[in-house]
Amino acid sequence: MKRTLMALAVTAAAAALPLGAATERIDYESITKIKQQGLNPQNSDVMEIASWLTDVYGPRLTGSPNIKKAGDWTVAKMKEWGLQNVALEPWTTRSNFFERGWENEKFYMAAVAPQAFPIPGTPTGWTPGTNGLVRGEVVLVKETTQEDLQKYAGKLKGKWILTQAPPDVAAFWSPLATRTTPEELSRLELGANPGPEFGVANPNAEGRGGRGGFGQGGFNRNDWFRSEGAAGLLSTSARGHGVYTIGGNRATDPANAIPQVVIPAEQYNRMARMLAKDQAVTIEADIKNTFTNDPPMFNVVGEIPGTDKADELVMLGAHFDSWHASTGATDNAAGSAAMLEAMRILKQSGVKLRRTVRIGLWTGEEQGLIGSRDYVAQHFAQCSAPPATAAAPAPAAEAQPQRGAPPAQPQRGGGFGRGCTAGYTFKPEHAKFAGYFNIDNGTGAIRGVYLQQNDAVAPIFREWMEPFRSLGMTTLTIRNTGGTDHQSFDAVGLPGFQFIQDEVEYDSMTHHTNLDAFDRLQPNDMMKNATIAASFAFLAANRDEKLPRKPMPAPAGRGTGQ
Repeated sequence: MKRTLMALAVTAAAAALPLGAATERIDYESITKIKQQGLNPQNSDVMEIASWLTDVYGPRLTGSPNIKKAGDWTVAKMKEWGLQNVALEPWTTRSNFFERGWENEKFYMAAVAPQAFPIPGTPTGWTPGTNGLVRGEVVLVKETTQEDLQKYAGKLKGKWILTQAPPDVAAFWSPLATRTTPEELSRLELGANPGPEFGVANPNAEGRGGRGGFGQGGFNRNDWFRSEGAAGLLSTSARGHGVYTIGGNRATDPANAIPQVVIPAEQYNRMARMLAKDQAVTIEADIKNTFTNDPPMFNVVGEIPGTDKADELVMLGAHFDSWHASTGATDNAAGSAAMLEAMRILKQSGVKLRRTVRIGLWTGEEQGLIGSRDYVAQHFAQCSAPPATAAAPAPAAEAQPQRGAPPAQPQRGGGFGRGCTAGYTFKPEHAKFAGYFNIDNGTGAIRGVYLQQNDAVAPIFREWMEPFRSLGMTTLTIRNTGGTDHQSFDAVGLPGFQFIQDEVEYDSMTHHTNLDAFDRLQPNDMMKNATIAASFAFLAANRDEKLPRKPMPAPAGRGTGQ
């Protein structure tokens, strides 16, 4: 009886220990050096890096001159820090529907009658400009079918079209900036995903919007407006308060397109209400959008070589590109700056790295993870029988919430194996890969890690988080999260992870909007994130074994969608 009680006591004591306790060797002296470098405002460079990427070189639309300038600056900065093999690494499949680059060089729009007022806004990506100053009346056209639109035939030449019903704009009844509560973190730890929270990411989705001018039976309303000679199309967002979301489609042919502009709900609705009172509204616009044929396509890379395991690899990453209504601060200069700062911390602190640590900053993420998927195919695994090149996706437009509703929340989801049903051909580097860590959920502080259904890493990460519990990093969830570049690694069976982050203002205010500027970044959170990323890279680089991998799925289907 005593032996049984003793055995039960030992079992209970073991169960009380954190999973994986005493199995991971943590070099606390080196972690302290990393913290001293990363958490001290006098030492940290993360906000200075972010300012260069946003204030000086933002926005960073893929294929634009600005993203090339930002890439060149980043290469020079990493070389200055002493990183090696620093480069703008070209995409292997260069075009990937990027036959042309695009940038907006000038935007002016204002109402001139019945009275003058300015109209702020942003042209939709890859749409043409106005070819100088143009003036025209405004018309509200809510109809969507070809049959219903016939009543406007011959009446729209030179007109600016309000393309949707004026939305009701809800007040900001809830706080716009939030921290993740302990209760929310506890729910995340539960294994099952709630259905509405996560969906399968569409690799061809642009700007997380809808299908733009396409209606029933494939009828393209925007093409019809162009054929009728309309001057341009105006759309808006139900979120109001001067905030709107931008997007665009890289496959747009400027010779067969029409200027499209997104404007705030306040100006959009004002014009719609005046039209309802039979008041003729006239606006003028001067929009210059410049196209560049065959722009350079690249990812930004650099590394710190390891020692006895230098042929094995740990990677940090974030997407480098942004949309163009603002300077792309929280999406995703925040992640790029944090990962660059993590590399600077590792180099400056002098901690020893057994494995090579490499940074990858990806372009084309907003168009379907193109840059990271290309990099993975080039270095680690390529689909054995790539599918035929798909037709260019339909022009995207901002999805409109229901009347009076708050802004719709983007879905995140997906799993590995997406888009390759024939299996993968693995390259030698695949076996040498230890792990990838990604930041792409805004400026908010890291609170934990999405495990991507990789149970075996949970006890490891649980111990790695212990030095950062005081910073609020406490949570592991087995759930997947999608819509960003760790999926490109996860897709080929490599351990790739996205950090859990505080929401702050990401979905409520900054994600793909005209407010996504440097001022929305939180310095303390940015310093924490860079420090944690550097520490996780350090721990992965110095572990005796590479991080465990989950089983590679059979080559069928499109992933789990969990």
